[in-house]
Amino acid sequence: MELSDPQFNKSTFIKQLESVVYLFLVLPLLAFGWVFLEKDGNGSLRSVVFENPDLMFHGVMFIGVGYIIVRTTATWTRDVRRATDKVKELDVRLKMLKKPIIYRNVLWALGAGIGAYGLYEKGDMIYALVFTLFLILITANRPSGRYFSKLLKLKGDEKKWMEA
Repeated sequence: MELSDPQFNKSTFIKQLESVVYLFLVLPLLAFGWVFLEKDGNGSLRSVVFENPDLMFHGVMFIGVGYIIVRTTATWTRDVRRATDKVKELDVRLKMLKKPIIYRNVLWALGAGIGAYGLYEKGDMIYALVFTLFLILITANRPSGRYFSKLLKLKGDEKKWMEA
């Protein structure tokens, strides 16, 4: 296992990155909570999408959601692995992952924002499902030693060091 900086503290790095990720979780969560309580108080929540739908609005929203999901799940991991495989030092690889992880979580926060905005505009509960999808993505992919071990496909001493 190679480190370029022997003083590198992976726990501090992961905690700092985790704080940024949770910030991007809290902002849309606040918006969604406010919108949901407002709509529920007005009695304007709808559980059916196909009853007098606004096809243009729903189409644009789901194109945005689809783009975010494809960009952050289908291609993101492959692109990140390809970029970091060339580097041997594990701490440098972790530092290289910081911006892509923040970028991915910003996109997921935007997706959650689409859910909150769709609920605000139309009151359709399908947007609560959209919000929930992004909430699950953010929380399931939070930075941790095990997450980085799986993402970078670490083995042996590197895996033990990362998960310790």
